[in-house]
Amino acid sequence: MTRYKLLTAIVLFFATISLSAQNYEDIIRYSQPNYMGTARSMAMGGAFGSLGGDFSALGINPAGIAVYRISEFTFTPSLIFNSTESNFEGNMMKDNKTSFSLNQVGYVGTYRPMREVSKGVVSTHFGVGYNRNNNFNYKSMASSFELGTSMTDMFRTNAYGLDPGFFDEEYPNEWDVYDYKTGLAYGTFLIDKDGTDGDGKQTYSSFLETGDVVDQNRLIEKNGYAGELSLTGGVNISHILLLGASLNFHSLNYEQRSYYLEQFSNSNPYNERTFKHFSVEDRLNVSGNGISLKLGAIVKPLENLRIGAAYHSPTWYKIEEDYETILNVDFFNPVPEINNDKTGLNYVGEYDYQLNTPEKLIGSISYIIGKKAILSVDYEHINYGSGKFKSSSNNINEINDFNFKNNDIKRVLTSSNNIRAGVEFRLNDYFSLRGGYSLQGSPYNKAPKDFEITSVSGGLGYRNKNYFIDLAYRNSSYDINYYNYFWTDSSIGTPPQTKVESTDHYATLTLGWKF
Repeated sequence: MTRYKLLTAIVLFFATISLSAQNYEDIIRYSQPNYMGTARSMAMGGAFGSLGGDFSALGINPAGIAVYRISEFTFTPSLIFNSTESNFEGNMMKDNKTSFSLNQVGYVGTYRPMREVSKGVVSTHFGVGYNRNNNFNYKSMASSFELGTSMTDMFRTNAYGLDPGFFDEEYPNEWDVYDYKTGLAYGTFLIDKDGTDGDGKQTYSSFLETGDVVDQNRLIEKNGYAGELSLTGGVNISHILLLGASLNFHSLNYEQRSYYLEQFSNSNPYNERTFKHFSVEDRLNVSGNGISLKLGAIVKPLENLRIGAAYHSPTWYKIEEDYETILNVDFFNPVPEINNDKTGLNYVGEYDYQLNTPEKLIGSISYIIGKKAILSVDYEHINYGSGKFKSSSNNINEINDFNFKNNDIKRVLTSSNNIRAGVEFRLNDYFSLRGGYSLQGSPYNKAPKDFEITSVSGGLGYRNKNYFIDLAYRNSSYDINYYNYFWTDSSIGTPPQTKVESTDHYATLTLGWKF
């Protein structure tokens, strides 16, 4: 049997193994909002669903465009600093990443009748511009030493029961359940067949023995963004009812690099086939384009009270992925089959599919205290379990696989209730102080704190007749828990978990002109 037939198997197997690249984490990544927008909106916690009059508000409730009295152009750059602290079996490590982004750029035009009226259609509005909705920049490092479990335990348990010929293309009809990383481990001699058990099923060995320990390190780095180009229209009816709608063209770009290194502890005696160390490098590049609709209304039952409601349709994305996994092994002794102490294989794939994000419902209320202060609160409901994958082809295996994943999404993810609150105090005719708070509930059904995002913010604004300048700072924090590897065989113990505390610091500046 020639192990390197696996390279050919990888190419042929691509059509089905790539299906396993999608999971509920993609739904969260491309659905969970992180409204960035203008500095004024950011400083007030993004609670602009009933306030309007700000370009970021159009992305929350398009009826906010009808609050404008004159035309306006705004431009918002932002500096983002991500810091992480990981806890891997008691070993603490810190890392950070800095990035620069364009939060928004937009124009709103206001049009009034030739003769100003106070009843009926008071004004119409049109806006075009870009809002960034999410930031994917992240970096963390985790290490731990003398651990009693190994990623090779996952490989050998995944391979259990498979005939070795499976890795040599003898069972192509079963490739849809094949784990390609296990194939890479087998092809690089990291695991090997080890006879059969009492049930006659094939077993595999990783050549680690009872009492062996290993050191593990993992680096994860992410880059990217999600944003939307919006065409928004609105109408002001009698200064009481404001209506708006937008057609939104979404784009996303996401890159992830993960490097895992496992090293056999040099203080231990080793089997003649034991690895010295091995590495698994994963590279993922994702790009996508989508479209969505937003509808909104704001009612002013009292002069100083505003109540808003908005509906966001799902975003219908078309996603393109390309990815690569590289596994390299260095052994203490040459492997007899190839008389070499180093082996390596890689798997390369690309894949197209469709993704529908969950729809959103937003309710808002705000109160304006004369010319002195503004209080505003938004409530947002998102059912992450309604997100789904869809096939871009008529491949029955692909359709069945996505049906399975969509059922998994419903099982793992749940509804999230998000709260945003903000306040603005006018110090005088020119300067304002702002503050805000937001809480995004966890999208997970059984992990109520994972990806629960808490943000606090503040800012300062200067405005005169023709232009304005706003500054804002926001601190957003959330926790992530993950495993480097996992298995369902409880007899070999529980794999170690890494816990990461992540914090994003945003410094934002908005420049605006009125005309």
